Amino acid sequence: MTWDILLGTGLAILALGSVVFLTLWSRRIIERIHEQKPGSLRRIQRDILNGNSSRHGS
Repeated sequence: MTWDILLGTGLAILALGSVVFLTLWSRRIIERIHEQKPGSLRRIQRDILNGNSSRHGS
């Protein structure tokens, strides 16, 4: 195997891993927003930035 093949394979694996990670991370955030049903975009942003996963009452 040449270095080009090894490098290309490594980059493809890295790219695939990144896509899977970002997809799962985004899905987790979307599910958390759906569960909490926050009243405003500002509250969603604050919860994401604070990493707050607790459930808020209305």
